[in-house]
Amino acid sequence: MAKDATLTPKLLKSREAIGKAPWCLNIPAHLSSTGHKQRLFFPTKKAAALESEKFKARKDNFGISLIAMTPARIAEAAEAYNLLEPSGLGLLDVVRAGLKVHHARTGSISFAELFNRFIDAKAHRSIEYRKELGWTRDRFPQLHKRLASDITAGELERILKPLSPGARNPVTRYLRAVFNYGIKRELLSLNPISRLDFIERPRREVEVIPNHYVAGMLEHALAEDLALVPFLVLGFFCGIRPDGELQKLDWSDIHLTDRTVIIRSVVSKTRRRRFPELSQNAVAWLEAYQQCGGQLVGKVVSFTDSELRTRRKANQIAAGIERWVHQGMRHTFCSNWLALHKDVNKLVLVSGHDSVDTMWRHYFKGTTEADAAAFWAILPPLQDSKLIAFHT
Repeated sequence: MAKDATLTPKLLKSREAIGKAPWCLNIPAHLSSTGHKQRLFFPTKKAAALESEKFKARKDNFGISLIAMTPARIAEAAEAYNLLEPSGLGLLDVVRAGLKVHHARTGSISFAELFNRFIDAKAHRSIEYRKELGWTRDRFPQLHKRLASDITAGELERILKPLSPGARNPVTRYLRAVFNYGIKRELLSLNPISRLDFIERPRREVEVIPNHYVAGMLEHALAEDLALVPFLVLGFFCGIRPDGELQKLDWSDIHLTDRTVIIRSVVSKTRRRRFPELSQNAVAWLEAYQQCGGQLVGKVVSFTDSELRTRRKANQIAAGIERWVHQGMRHTFCSNWLALHKDVNKLVLVSGHDSVDTMWRHYFKGTTEADAAAFWAILPPLQDSKLIAFHT
């Protein structure tokens, strides 16, 4: 049957295919997608005829395309084939891949604009999270005007290499999220961060702030910086996150009579309501704060971020703390709470965490029962006879 092949596909009745796909279509090499002669079989003459018309149209288009080929284009195409021959790639595949890259570049935006759009898309997240995104963006001014689609893994590796593991891993996570956002919005096609590795860090034991430092900070605040007292009390004795949550808390969320704090969903980092209890010594410190003239109206923490950092630093120095423990108030609360109550499931709910396993690994035996008992007995100095000393 091969001798019946012509420049146009020809329908043939195949004797050996009777009862299966009896109609055969011979395809010449120059119209075949494989570049070789083909024989296609069809169950009906109509199906074969429809396919034949497609190939006839391709033949006609082939003739038209030849007319459009100038000598310069033919020479360019020949040179392209010569360059591709060692690689075994097809010209059409390479052109399509190149066009894809071209369209990605022309449709892309600058790194700074991509980052800004991502931050805007996270308007529902905590203020602290958005601030960290802004700091990450501003760490790389050399990338701001670059097209996001042009940034390579090698380039990012060189920029990230000087950072310590503690700084590199969070930055890498933020960059990964930003580039993934760009892919989702069809602003780029690849995430360069996917080719980079996170730095494995040895797990360190959780550090707590010793009781005498906790007492020193509270006593100094009560005497010298009264407005800082609620921040310290609710951070140490309720485990409320100092960055983000405490700054959003209102005094209307504090119920001294019921000894409860309501963390509203708009306040909570995890967007889930929770109800940490006020310990007896926490109530005693808040009552001492009130007796010294502290007001229970408006925001619990009324400072700006810079004011809060300055006051916290001065308070720590006055208490004799040379090195501050990162997340120290929250670690101190969780360790002492678990040592006293021994209920990790409730601690997860009280602290607004997600993982029982993580809480247990971090805070079980984080402090001794004796130290925990002393922690929950840290009381304010008596201001007058009306101030009641609570005991756990």
